[in-house]
Amino acid sequence: MESNAKSYEAERRSTRIRAQIPLRVTSLNPAIQFSEQCHTLVVNTEGCGVRLSRPLEAGVPVRLEELPGGHTATALVANCVPLGAKFWIVGLALDEPGNIWGIHPVPANWGEQAKLATPTMPTPLAVKKDEWPFTQFSSRGEFHPGRK
Repeated sequence: MESNAKSYEAERRSTRIRAQIPLRVTSLNPAIQFSEQCHTLVVNTEGCGVRLSRPLEAGVPVRLEELPGGHTATALVANCVPLGAKFWIVGLALDEPGNIWGIHPVPANWGEQAKLATPTMPTPLAVKKDEWPFTQFSSRGEFHPGRK
């Protein structure tokens, strides 16, 4: 019997890695005055997840600054999820996919261009037991609480 259910892990273009990489997120929309120093929670070649002190609407263009190697990149806010009362997890989709994070070695599905990036090691996130969403990542990909 074949299953017609979608496999979200199969759709993932590149493996997500838990990594704490410091950066600055700045809004490129003149109507939204926002710039905040933060760090990544998860990264891949398509984007990242960051924790911010305020929500940003999906579709807002942002600049990522102070990346490893002094690089900058542009991205769009893909989603924004409240994390308690004071913080939001914001998903950012890179305009130009790649290993801007300086991750080395990279997972096999990050591609050849990602392997050529300047190697630097990000600071690993501290393991925090029973604290959402950090414990909700599987070894096969991203955890989706509402999907089965």
